[in-house]
Amino acid sequence: MAHEPTEAGESEILAVSLRAYLSETGFSFTGLTGKEVTQCITRAVVHWVGASGWRCRTEAQMRYIDPPRLKGGGCLSYWSPSWSAYLDLRVVRKDGQPVAVEIDRADESTAVDKLRDEALRGRPALWIRWHGALRAELPAGVARLHLPTRSSKAPLRYSLAPVTGTEAITTGQAVTLEARADAQRRGQQRIADEKRAAARPQEPGPTRCYW
Repeated sequence: MAHEPTEAGESEILAVSLRAYLSETGFSFTGLTGKEVTQCITRAVVHWVGASGWRCRTEAQMRYIDPPRLKGGGCLSYWSPSWSAYLDLRVVRKDGQPVAVEIDRADESTAVDKLRDEALRGRPALWIRWHGALRAELPAGVARLHLPTRSSKAPLRYSLAPVTGTEAITTGQAVTLEARADAQRRGQQRIADEKRAAARPQEPGPTRCYW
C-alpha cells in the first residue's frame, strides 16, 4: 500500500517545533478556568506562529469532506455534521501547505474529524490536547501534543508546570495515496451536491417544536 511520504512527518515536525518553543519560553499557567486555558494556549501558539515567520487566522472556516445529512427525531431536525465548521487556527506559510490546528481539553469533540479531513487533503494537522486521558489512536496524518495540566476542585481551576520539552507527541500513520484519492473523489462529489442543493428551491431549515 503506497503512502504519502511527507505529510504525517511534517505534522510531527511542527509539533516538535511548537513543544521546543513552549519549552524555551517557559510556558506555564496557574489557576485558570477551562476557557482561560484555551485562550492562554491559543496566544502561545499564535506567538510561535509569528516567531516562525508565518501568520494565522483564528476561527478559520473549513468544510468536511463528506456532505452533511439531514437528521431528525420528533420535533427536531438538523444537519449532521454542519455544512461548515471552524478550525481554532489555520497557519498560513509561504513555503508549505496551510496547517490546521485544534486546541481541546477533551477527546469527545469535533476536532478529530476536522483534523482528519484536513490531513486527507494533504495539509499538516496539529492537535494540542490538554488535560485528561488520551485516546489511543489518531487519524492518519495528525500529530498530537499533550500538555498535562493539573486541576483543583471547588472552584475548578487548571495549572500547567513549565513545559520541559519532554511532553508526549503522538502521531497517526501516514495518509495512503488511496485514501487521498478517495477523499478527493468524495470532496468533488460534495461540491457537486452543494451546487445542486443551491439550484433547488430553498427547503425549510432545521425546526424545533415548542410546547
